[in-house]
Amino acid sequence: MSTDTAEAFELWAATPTPFRSDESLATDVVPAQAAHLAALGIDGAFVGGTTGESMGLTVDERAELISAWAEHRGDGLLLGAHVGDLSLVDARRLARHAADAGVDLIAAVAPFYGEPPSVTAIVDYLAEIASAAPDVPLCYYHIPSMTGLRAAPSAVVEQAVARVPSLRAVKFTDGDLLEFVRTREAADGVRVYFGKDELLPAGVACGATGAIGSLYNVLAPVARDVVARLRAGEVEAALDLHRPFRQIATVADRWGSIPVVKELINRFGPDAGSARAPWGRLSADAVAAVDGLVEELKAVAS
Repeated sequence: MSTDTAEAFELWAATPTPFRSDESLATDVVPAQAAHLAALGIDGAFVGGTTGESMGLTVDERAELISAWAEHRGDGLLLGAHVGDLSLVDARRLARHAADAGVDLIAAVAPFYGEPPSVTAIVDYLAEIASAAPDVPLCYYHIPSMTGLRAAPSAVVEQAVARVPSLRAVKFTDGDLLEFVRTREAADGVRVYFGKDELLPAGVACGATGAIGSLYNVLAPVARDVVARLRAGEVEAALDLHRPFRQIATVADRWGSIPVVKELINRFGPDAGSARAPWGRLSADAVAAVDGLVEELKAVAS
């Protein structure tokens, strides 16, 4: 990873996990996914996160997915692997596996079934994961819409920097922009990646120098143009360019973010199949909504 500077905006795509029609893992699709990201000019692939349906995979499947990406990512593409799990044993196992595979970053959400009783408990958990792979930078993955956690990531970072030497990043997937700024200011040397694609202009305005998100599998060039326009002070032009992100968010909010976004990515890149349960296949009305998005995106995503 590069340092947190204003000059370089790092763009990572949160990748969908490919499945066959019987919902078995289809790692043979990964080379095409990696080539697609390279063609878009993506800096890194974030594998096995929310878009990657990590909580719908077995630990063995997650390890297999990491190995496939490590083997096929090609030159110049950074690789991050989400290893967080309710089982600390499994999280540590995945962290070590990812490190041995040669990833550039491991990421973990905090335990989310029964909220940890304190920030210290979250830091304890992250420290255990980091100790299994101390040679790889660690990213704390903050996504309260999925985890329900109320602990402020800025507080987690403030404590963790003293106890987790490998902590180098936060994936901040939340709309609380004040907390985003607080997290950026919590410690030197920790890069905070903005994770709400539909709020990218606001994130950049609040100092984001990198982003990790699912829509960059399709709209990475548009996102870079949005960032460039904002940095040039062309706010209205940036917001106009960013409109497709907000349109997608509206459809995803209605029909389900994971299946809608996966179907949309499939239309513009390698087909990764339908989402697994509990997200599942889209209804006919939802597919029609995605069809409408595809028509609108063709002009900007080609």
